[in-house]
Amino acid sequence: MTASTRTDRKRARTRDHLAATAQALFERHGYEAVTMEQIAAGADVARGTLYNHFPLKEAVLAHAMHAQLANDLAPLLRRVMARRSVQARLAGVMQASAQWWEAHRGYAAPYIRYRFQALADGQAGEGDSDMLRLYASLIAQAQAKGEIRDDIAATLLSSHLHFLYLGAVLRWLENRQARLADELAGALAFFMAGAAAR
Repeated sequence: MTASTRTDRKRARTRDHLAATAQALFERHGYEAVTMEQIAAGADVARGTLYNHFPLKEAVLAHAMHAQLANDLAPLLRRVMARRSVQARLAGVMQASAQWWEAHRGYAAPYIRYRFQALADGQAGEGDSDMLRLYASLIAQAQAKGEIRDDIAATLLSSHLHFLYLGAVLRWLENRQARLADELAGALAFFMAGAAAR
């Protein structure tokens, strides 16, 4: 075992601990009410330690949400992969996503703001990669079966799908009467209209 491996594992444990502490505080007091100082105190670390791992409260939130999503992804994959077509599989992902976001609506706006800001700043997407990998895998399988056009790389198509997905979530956040399941179904239909094999 190398020192860097030990250091990396310790760093990952610290990040997970900070995010879990923050998530508990967000649940107890509401996201907007919690400060970085409260997170550091709750995690029993110095503020500098917190800021070394997460420069912004939104970054802590993103890490916590990505951990929760990764935890929730395994059972989803089993259900989704039982479906026959790529459209049915992606629809399963969208339906599960709608339920997941409905349960986490209070975090959606700051999370998405942070994700778009991170993209604008040229930062790699820490947790989006799980969903992008899932989309790319489903799309690549569909390309091999002739369901999805193969003249565009699966990774690029997955990025297009992800931005449609985020747009649907934004519309849902703007309009309290909107149903996220409907918004995501519309985004998927739009994607399939352009991505389906011809």
